[in-house]
Amino acid sequence: MKNFNLPVLGAGAGLRHEHLDEIVQKWPAFKWFEVIAEDWMGIGGAIKSSFDRIRERYQIISHGVCLSIGSTDPLNIGYLKNLRKFLDEIKTPWTSDHLCFTMVDHTNLVDLIPLPFTSEAVKHIVERIKVVQNELERPFLLENVTRYITVSDREMPESEFISRILEEADCGLLLDVTNVHLNSKFHEYDAFEFIKSLPYRRVGQIHLAGWIPEENGEIIDSHDAPVPPEVWALFERTLELIGPTSVLIEWDSHLPDVERLLQETHIANRLLSKYSESQSSLEAA
Repeated sequence: MKNFNLPVLGAGAGLRHEHLDEIVQKWPAFKWFEVIAEDWMGIGGAIKSSFDRIRERYQIISHGVCLSIGSTDPLNIGYLKNLRKFLDEIKTPWTSDHLCFTMVDHTNLVDLIPLPFTSEAVKHIVERIKVVQNELERPFLLENVTRYITVSDREMPESEFISRILEEADCGLLLDVTNVHLNSKFHEYDAFEFIKSLPYRRVGQIHLAGWIPEENGEIIDSHDAPVPPEVWALFERTLELIGPTSVLIEWDSHLPDVERLLQETHIANRLLSKYSESQSSLEAA
């Protein structure tokens, strides 16, 4: 298995409402777009019209923020059924969400809360993933999240926690390289060794993003700046390990114009081409 048996789309960008008009007017050379499912489910009017025109020209991939796979609240089956309709409508070959929880007692915390690295949590999440996969009927990827604290790692490290969930649920990994880099700084570990310890053949997609440091020097995973050199370097090393896969440039606030966003995808595509060529040479040898 390679890339979780998913197609390699090249580098794409997040589709944001603020860019709709510019995209429809210019039809820039993006390879694909990722959408936050909850931002686009049930839309209508002019926004829906623009979105439909865009999805006629570009592959759209869905990414969620409200599944709350690690919550003890029951899974919202109504949400999953509506999500399934949306996924069918946009013809996305896979979908993803975050390995975290966002709901407590049916209240949305509006944040991605990290989980304890325990066998009980593994079992709970695996059971819920199987329900999700059964409802959505397409490959499902979980994304590793940024964590500013460790809830509990007495039973196992984070890499083992992620690996066990992926293997036992037979799901894929959306590898956020920026999150790995930031967590390695917050928790003092080697970022590349962490990636090597994961079942990296299950990586079906990659996320890259940048951040603007706070005035006090603290770093928040804010998705509001170009991908920094240190993350590009870790991305390159990751490609050496797993080979080319679909990669997404995340930019959610302090949005640039479409052309600046496209430049970020060009950098990623050049790196993907470099490793595609090297792999082809190895296979031909």
